[in-house]
Amino acid sequence: MKRKMLISLALSVCLLCGCSVTELEDRGFPLAIGIDTAEEGLVVSFDLPNLSEVSDGKKPGGQPASLSVEGGAYYQAQKAYENNTNKVLDYNHLKAIILNRRLFQEEGELRQLLAWLEEEEVLARNICLFAAEDSAAQILALTERTETSVGNYLEQMVETQQDFRENKVATIGSLMNQWHNQNELLLIPILSDNGGIPSITSYLVLDGFAYKGAISVEQAMEVFLCQGMLSGMTYRLKEGAVIALEGLRPQLDISREAAAEDSDGGILVTVHLEGNGIVKKGPDTQAMSLAQLREGLNQQLERKLSGTAQSLKEELGVDMANSFYRLGGYHRELYRRFLGDYEGYQQQLSYQFVCDFQVSSE
Repeated sequence: MKRKMLISLALSVCLLCGCSVTELEDRGFPLAIGIDTAEEGLVVSFDLPNLSEVSDGKKPGGQPASLSVEGGAYYQAQKAYENNTNKVLDYNHLKAIILNRRLFQEEGELRQLLAWLEEEEVLARNICLFAAEDSAAQILALTERTETSVGNYLEQMVETQQDFRENKVATIGSLMNQWHNQNELLLIPILSDNGGIPSITSYLVLDGFAYKGAISVEQAMEVFLCQGMLSGMTYRLKEGAVIALEGLRPQLDISREAAAEDSDGGILVTVHLEGNGIVKKGPDTQAMSLAQLREGLNQQLERKLSGTAQSLKEELGVDMANSFYRLGGYHRELYRRFLGDYEGYQQQLSYQFVCDFQVSSE
């Protein structure tokens, strides 16, 4: 009896393996997906690797094929691909999804896309998310200089950014959380064609699932710093000295400001930043003592962060510290007072930054 069961099991495994090999030939394995807007709906582009590399278990590379199809919605574009190629899309090797920047401004289409992706469960939520400054399809076509698929290139780009903590990457899951909760700040890296190579040139800002525009990479790093999403960064003093910041420890405090006679008082968000500063050797550091470098670092960084926070609030209506999202854990009274009133909360918001970095030589 045991022998018969083992033989049956072996035959079953063989049959399954045979089916799996056959099915590979009928599947398309995109490593990245680009989605652009068009008059007739969406244009979806697929970054497709060499099928033999996938079937042999090798890391996809070389010059992948690229195919764009148009449809009224994503599922229609997917169907058009399957009809034109006689292949079924398999997303198990997907590394990144790139959405055209204009799609974030079309809230209805973006909601429709996310609703379908969530209902069908076709994409894993931890897939990296990017925005395209111009065309997502053009970004996917940049394979000549990357020497591999753009999907692999973007994955390697994310993995080599060692200054970021593990949870910093924008994903399709974080975008879906924004869609459902609509109460936090999300920065999405914007890709541009930089001499034939996809590069992050700015960050798209979604706040409360509303498109706010774009900010510079430097401003984005300051936002990440305040939110504890950086493990380290480099800061240059106005005197020219370069200091590597390590062991970053931001702490947030939310309090009521003193009330005037004709008001209830404002809301003060205080961000305390501590850590270690390692002075990089150079001619600009020789004329300053460590005490002077420490004082200059803390004062200049406080002013820089205050200016960025104020400009983002006034120009884009953005809460740099993402304090509203964390309000329930810091100030229950304010949480109950402003529940569902994000705009009212922002109108009363002001910032204070306190930096206390210790500085040592390299």
